[in-house]
Amino acid sequence: MTQQQTPWRQHGLIQAVFFLMGAELFLASPLLPTISGDFGTSIAATAWVVTVFGLSYAIASPLVGALTEHLPRRRVIVSGIAVFATGELLCALAPGLGWLLAARVIGGIGGALVGPAMWAYLAETAAPRERGRAIARGSAAYAGGQIVGVPLATFAAAASSWRFAFAVVALGLVVAGTLIALRLRESIRAAGSSARPLGALRSSFGLWKVGVFRTIMAGNFFVQAARLGTYAYAGALFATRFDFGTGVLGLVGMAVGVGSLIGSLIAGPLIDRWSSAGRHVSQLSVGWGLALAVGLAVATTADSWQLMLAGFVLAFFCGTAFFSTAQVYLTTVMADRRAPAVSWNNSVLYIGTGAGTTALGLTTLGGTAFAVCSVVFALCAAGFSAVLALRRPDARMRTSDQAERNSGRPARGPAE
Repeated sequence: MTQQQTPWRQHGLIQAVFFLMGAELFLASPLLPTISGDFGTSIAATAWVVTVFGLSYAIASPLVGALTEHLPRRRVIVSGIAVFATGELLCALAPGLGWLLAARVIGGIGGALVGPAMWAYLAETAAPRERGRAIARGSAAYAGGQIVGVPLATFAAAASSWRFAFAVVALGLVVAGTLIALRLRESIRAAGSSARPLGALRSSFGLWKVGVFRTIMAGNFFVQAARLGTYAYAGALFATRFDFGTGVLGLVGMAVGVGSLIGSLIAGPLIDRWSSAGRHVSQLSVGWGLALAVGLAVATTADSWQLMLAGFVLAFFCGTAFFSTAQVYLTTVMADRRAPAVSWNNSVLYIGTGAGTTALGLTTLGGTAFAVCSVVFALCAAGFSAVLALRRPDARMRTSDQAERNSGRPARGPAE
């Protein structure tokens, strides 16, 4: 029987959308002063442009993930891109802050619709022996978009208008969505989802009864609280300690984006080799979490900007590698409910970021409590990964992979 081959060219279409989503994530923050000046609103009020996108994404993700799980992946992906592109176009055309906020909500719903379907597509179409690389390349594309997002926003604000940045993303989504509609082959996936809304929602919320799922979510919550929660204060740390200006802070953002990109590219092949050797991939997550703690300890206590920058780069390298590893494990053990599982995961990531930012905001910026809190978050992520790794050798994951190798179809995940 021939082995399943990973359709890397098909994955390239998905990666293009992840690239645009990564660019969009870092697009709005540098534009806030310009938008505030155009609309005559305060920076605090304008900052809701960033907040409402994350809130709408986090709230909508588990709902639309459950309700669309029974639909063909390509149809969901194309629909999500259409909604996302509409939101971005409306942002470019918004006559005032209220309209802009509404457009950001639409964009967040579109992202919540397309994101889980794309992660599930990568997992379902990748050969089991290459799933780590498939997931990690999606993460790398997302990180590549983050590297581009800040310079794009800065260029748009300086050379033309902040509206131009949103229009560029909208155009990119239209092109990518058209190519996906014309060229993306449908995936073969496990049956088991319900077409009835109530049944689908019950199945989705029922994931929280699964111990493995809860533990994965806990680890991802804390890694996001550690990584992005701390990074939310990176600009303030560099500005207060080393008098860095806004332009230099943009370069800092690009540097940590490069760290994320390299972390994804290294994690993918390592995950595949690790799992092929019969080892539990969560052992890797333990290592990533511990190294993340070291990076954040350096970033929050360094007395030179070089060390602080190196700490943040290491933290993003390890944090993205942790995400890729956890995503591979999640999409494998939750084989028949991949999209709802990833939908919940996306919400948990946004909630973790908000919780980490809030908790660190209650401490003195750059103080001992600030550093300790950041490091403890990372250690908690490593701890929950250790709980997964200390279970019996990952029989579910290896059995699932073997079933996929033999049949060419994803096996059903755990039902505990």
